[in-house]
Amino acid sequence: MKIRTKLILSMSVLIVFVMLFLLGVTHIQFYISRDLAYFEEKNTFESLRKEFEHYYSNHGDSWDNIASARLKYTGSFNEVVLTADEEVLYQQGKLSANELRNEGFVLALYESDQKIGRLYVMNERQYKIYEFKTMWYGMLPNIGIASLIFTCIAALLTILLLSWRLTSPIRKIIKGIESIQKDGAATVFPEQRKDEFGAISKALREMNDSLAGAEQIRKQLMSDVTHELKTPLMIIQGELELAYETGQPLSAAKQASLLDEVLRLSRLVHDVLDLSKLESGKMELQPQTENLVKLLEDIVEKTEYMVEDKQIQLSMHSREDSIPISVEKSRIYQALYNILTNAIYYTNPGGQIRILVETAYLPKQQQPYARIRVEDSGVGISEEELPHIFNRFYRADPSRARPSGGSGLGLAIAQQNILAHRGWVEVESVVGKGSVFTIYLPI
Repeated sequence: MKIRTKLILSMSVLIVFVMLFLLGVTHIQFYISRDLAYFEEKNTFESLRKEFEHYYSNHGDSWDNIASARLKYTGSFNEVVLTADEEVLYQQGKLSANELRNEGFVLALYESDQKIGRLYVMNERQYKIYEFKTMWYGMLPNIGIASLIFTCIAALLTILLLSWRLTSPIRKIIKGIESIQKDGAATVFPEQRKDEFGAISKALREMNDSLAGAEQIRKQLMSDVTHELKTPLMIIQGELELAYETGQPLSAAKQASLLDEVLRLSRLVHDVLDLSKLESGKMELQPQTENLVKLLEDIVEKTEYMVEDKQIQLSMHSREDSIPISVEKSRIYQALYNILTNAIYYTNPGGQIRILVETAYLPKQQQPYARIRVEDSGVGISEEELPHIFNRFYRADPSRARPSGGSGLGLAIAQQNILAHRGWVEVESVVGKGSVFTIYLPI
């Protein structure tokens, strides 16, 4: 059922309900007005009651000849009817006894706590209220039909206008979604609205932008993976084809070169698989308590040959001999190794790298953290490049490619490994002065 149809049905039900409600209120108002007239002239009503009760007691507890009796206070009332044992004994006025029984004000008569009859009365004000009520109910069918027709027409026009305005942004949103489904083209959503439709449009636009960005990342990833695989495969293919065509056996140097390319391919494939598992949260860690200081000393020792080749001064500083952390050693080792080797790659010969490790108590954290700072005097990273350095296959220096550099996955894998251990990485950098990578891991 469309929104317009629902609005029409809802408004129709509301109109009928309002009409019935007004009718009920009007009916009750008549009786309230009638009873209020009693309270405003209560003394007159009570005098009439007492006059009839005195007549009954003065005539030997009988209503004999009451029909012809001349009573003083009956002149103050337009309508009076006396009944006893369902028999009409006295009547004054134009209305029938049955009409007055239904519409008149009731006064019960007593003699020594014994009920002797009932008076149904109307004074002048009550009678005018009754006349107005009768006239109103006589006109009500025509008024009701005319009002209902007029209200329905007005409501229908209002509903059509409102439904058109309400469904207009919905139609635009649906059109935009259909456009995205067909060709993925960008569309304009009614975001300028300040209501729920504007919020929906904004969310849809952001979702579309996010999907477009994800698609762009996917295409870029495929391009990067293809590029990284293509070069070593072409080298291997070229060497093997040359050996096959010439019939010459591969020399030991050629075999070592081909083996190096195969190992490079193998590392790349494993890095991509590991990164995919880490990003999807499917990597199951098996943490054990490790000494972070000892772990860093091992990494420094392993990279000594790299800093010696570039004549870089590498130093490590720690005020504590042991900082225990619960980690899967190989994962954290890989993360810290990647960050350190990245610093070595981007530090010019003769530069320096300092590693500082300590226990840190952070204001918004309930537990202490191990803080590792890797400071280098390298080329630095620009503000434009800084947000992207943890992306897959991203290199701050596009010219840095094999064999001088890695595949561009090192920092991405490092960050995901650290995040998997409930830690995080912060980076500060100044172009020409160097970078500082700060790693936090829970103790």
